[in-house]
Amino acid sequence: MGIQAVLLAGDRGHSRSVKGRSKAFVDVRGKPMLVHVLETLLHTPEVREVFIVADAIRLEKVLADFGCLELAAAASCPVHVVPQRESLLENVWNAFLRTLPPHEDPDHPVLVVPSDIPLVVPEEISAFVAGARHADADHVVGLTPESALDAFAPTDGAPGIRMACFNLAEGRLRQNNLNWVRPLRMGHRQYIQDMYENRYQKEIGSMLRLGVRIVRQEWRNLWVLFPYLLMHIAGVLDRRGYRAASDRVRRYVSLRTVERGIGAMLRTRFATVETAFGGAALDVDNDEDLDVVDKMIEPWKAMQVRNARLAAGGPS
Repeated sequence: MGIQAVLLAGDRGHSRSVKGRSKAFVDVRGKPMLVHVLETLLHTPEVREVFIVADAIRLEKVLADFGCLELAAAASCPVHVVPQRESLLENVWNAFLRTLPPHEDPDHPVLVVPSDIPLVVPEEISAFVAGARHADADHVVGLTPESALDAFAPTDGAPGIRMACFNLAEGRLRQNNLNWVRPLRMGHRQYIQDMYENRYQKEIGSMLRLGVRIVRQEWRNLWVLFPYLLMHIAGVLDRRGYRAASDRVRRYVSLRTVERGIGAMLRTRFATVETAFGGAALDVDNDEDLDVVDKMIEPWKAMQVRNARLAAGGPS
């Protein structure tokens, strides 16, 4: 049975704008970013229904202007408009409530996807959903290895994007913005909002604020601070060019330890799933990245689809 997807396109709270506008509605190759992501969801076989959280009036016009409802009908995948609330947590929770079956099921999952990843392809979402379903967890987050992101880096002949990664013993990984979650099984949903508000790895202040929050509210799980701090120290060293030193630090922080720590904080079973496509990990957060994606979206998407076919043993 297919999964229901929640597509986040709100612009309130701690959402960042691009080109002075709401990211979801900024054009990439003539279409708003949210339309690119919606089309990908509608072409993903595992997705059976999409709930879009946004400014309802503005969203309905976009859906009409770009033929999204016709595409949804052709794909037999209904699309619903959910008026935005004031925060990420409220948006996810309100949309999730609309997905619940008549008889409340605590194991009911949803796929949560942001609207600022126009490079994502159906093959990546399919791979993530398959991995999440096999994980013994109630909240699964997608990860992408640094090696997959190298294909999007700048070259002498084309512009590119370099994204910050988490430095772990298993390697350098980046969160790919895909979440598979059973909200009714989460004990501390509020921490999702906290992590979202302090999500930028390059901002030391954000790191410290989240650390202080952990100390104040999670004294039983203070051990989480040790791998958290080591991971960020390794990240700072890496970004400043001290990769050998970063490698020495990150070997003391395993992915399993991080998963166990996040699960303890959220009071839920937490896991990660790695996908090797890359597009979902490139969220557009500034004007410069938007300009690059606008130029490169077509060849970069084609590259990912080609790699997926090769991995499956099909023709390129």
